[in-house]
Amino acid sequence: MKKLLYVFYILTAVLLFSGCAEKAVHNSLTSKQFRFYGLNNFELSEFYTVSKYHTPSQLRDMLNKRVIELLSKKEILSTDKKMDAIGIDAKYTRRYLNDTSENKTSALSYPFFSYTIKIIDGSDFKIKTIEKKNIPFKGSLSMSMKLIASQLTDKQYEKEFIDAFANMIASDIENLTK
Repeated sequence: MKKLLYVFYILTAVLLFSGCAEKAVHNSLTSKQFRFYGLNNFELSEFYTVSKYHTPSQLRDMLNKRVIELLSKKEILSTDKKMDAIGIDAKYTRRYLNDTSENKTSALSYPFFSYTIKIIDGSDFKIKTIEKKNIPFKGSLSMSMKLIASQLTDKQYEKEFIDAFANMIASDIENLTK
């Protein structure tokens, strides 16, 4: 009798988990193109502010423009209201060399990126969410040498950081179409 009850519990668990798996497959369906109207939210986080670098609105505009460029180039954007819509919330954590110590500097360090991509179908029903938190930027060898020498002191480097951030977001969106 105990063995029969044990088998019953195992079969019940298998049926429940298979039902959950079916829902996961259903929720992952998306269209091949998406409507995108720009970033929903953008947040700049930093331990202290150095005025010579980009403002939050400049960073937001740079990121928004670059994401649109990348998605347009891959023909992923659409204005068709039947297509799923994309909503993106992004957080850029600006870092400075030694920003958590008493010897603060104005030289940039590698930033961290966080973002949430929400896919919403034509009837405003959320069908998928991709969330990534605190992903560090990885620079080239020459940029890493400049970082070590405290030479990342121009806001031109933030353009490279934002470009990498936009590429990460666009890559995740592109993978939804495959």
